[in-house]
Amino acid sequence: MGLIEDVALLGADTNDGMTRCMGKPELYERMLKKLPKVVEEAPVMPYVQSGDLDTALSNAHTLKGVVGNLSLVPLFNNYTEIVNLFRDAKPEKATELLAETLKIQQSFLDCIKKYE
Repeated sequence: MGLIEDVALLGADTNDGMTRCMGKPELYERMLKKLPKVVEEAPVMPYVQSGDLDTALSNAHTLKGVVGNLSLVPLFNNYTEIVNLFRDAKPEKATELLAETLKIQQSFLDCIKKYE
């Protein structure tokens, strides 16, 4: 098995991801391997913990876009809901879902890092 098959097991819609990458598996894998850096540069939880909810929302929105483009469905669905909860002034619920999401995100990151 390879990276694409492994992220599919975690819930990624790899057919959609490949379509977004012009059907080129090498390009899709290259894009997947950029995720750890994006996650590192756009953390959400530290800003929630410090009370900077504007930055938390901005970073969650960034991650939503990135994981959406990669077709990482479980992360996309959760980050979409997190963004909506922040916008609806429900930071407690957003934080609860974020804690769950970070576990899922770590599974994707661990998977990707195996192939670097």
